[in-house]
Amino acid sequence: MPRRAVQAALTAAVVGGTMIAMASPAAAATLAPSCVSRMVTETTDGFDVLLWNKCSGTQSVKVDVSLASDSPCYVMSKGTSKLFVYHGILGTYTRTLTC
Repeated sequence: MPRRAVQAALTAAVVGGTMIAMASPAAAATLAPSCVSRMVTETTDGFDVLLWNKCSGTQSVKVDVSLASDSPCYVMSKGTSKLFVYHGILGTYTRTLTC
């Protein structure tokens, strides 16, 4: 392999690794409080997550999905619930985060 091709490949790998490292603030997201209950149900084509705000006030939460898009940010007032439905073969429920 010519030297320039090797240098280009190494540069691309370093830049790509840097971009991944820069994307890690999402990993620093805070878990939703335990007063937001979650019930995860596997389905034949994905999963459902029922979120229920049992907290004393409004909570903003989202469902973190591995290998697929996360849910939107749900702003839930006290006593309300939301159902997130994921259809796909790759994504799995990871956790519920504040947003």
